[in-house]
Amino acid sequence: MNGLSNVNQHNSARLNQLNLYAIYSQPCGFFSRFEAIWSQQSNMGYSPALPGDDFWQFNIFAGYRFYHRAAEAQIGLLNIGDENYKLNPLNLYNELPRERTLSVLFKFYF
Repeated sequence: MNGLSNVNQHNSARLNQLNLYAIYSQPCGFFSRFEAIWSQQSNMGYSPALPGDDFWQFNIFAGYRFYHRAAEAQIGLLNIGDENYKLNPLNLYNELPRERTLSVLFKFYF
């Protein structure tokens, strides 16, 4: 068999995602958010078969909104479970962190 035998293959992938979140906010400006992201991918048409992936990723954030929402400070921990994943890059998706990641954000509003 030569290297051209895979030219006529029809490769495809299907990505399903579910985003769940809960937000808690206090009138004084403090807030927190918990996110749960489920991703499931199926790959079709590959020879040999290419396995998909099915995983959950959890994120947590806490922050403070300043008076009249002029600014916001937030710190977060992404991918709390430090889980890696193997998604097929055939389809477009927002890149999720592959390891536990610290996120720091400061916004000014004019």
